Amino acid sequence: MNDTQLLSARLKQLESAVVADVMTSMGLEAQIPAYNIRPLTTEWKIAGPAICARGSDKTSVEGVSTYGLDDSIYAGGIVVIDTDNCMRGAVIGDNMTTSMVMRGAAGFIVDGGIRDYQEFINDDVPVFCRYTSPINAHKYWHFTEFEKPIRLRGIWNDVIVNPGDLIIGDADGIAVIPRQHAEQIIGYSEIHLQTENNIKKALVKGEIRENVTGNAKRLQHVKPL
Repeated sequence: MNDTQLLSARLKQLESAVVADVMTSMGLEAQIPAYNIRPLTTEWKIAGPAICARGSDKTSVEGVSTYGLDDSIYAGGIVVIDTDNCMRGAVIGDNMTTSMVMRGAAGFIVDGGIRDYQEFINDDVPVFCRYTSPINAHKYWHFTEFEKPIRLRGIWNDVIVNPGDLIIGDADGIAVIPRQHAEQIIGYSEIHLQTENNIKKALVKGEIRENVTGNAKRLQHVKPL
């Protein structure tokens, strides 16, 4: 395994909430995409490097071939699509994603719409999106570039996603981990997850939450950037 694969494997053992706690404590507050980019089923979890794509429905912006996204795929990558707030329908569907899954894509995040919901569920292809729609948006919407930094709407601030940034997504939502800080964030998160699990065990035993939390010194190991 290379470094990215090793980090992705460790990341998949974590939770988006744990990673979000750590990044917030580090001062990385603009890393959580909007709450309404949701998985089609809460059973799905994704972790891996971002493969970035951007599109637009503005006629003033030149389009590129949709097949260029297929050529950007590599094994274990998470396809992240900035739609420029497109509300005109689905920007990806089953046949398109099947091609990318065959090339190694491990999941999809769309700040917009998708279609073929049932096929994604049946094939167990992890997809996070804002909405589903039966209509194809590509009459009005087009891809504009691949593997360049993109922007997603966020909880507190817009989130910049760079190609190769690490992504974790689960039932709580998505966290975007800057690649240059990934080793540090994942290491801190592993400690934080163990702390949270220890707190839960103590609470189940009937201990008082205020005492347990205070004694746990949660997140005190995290150093701000």
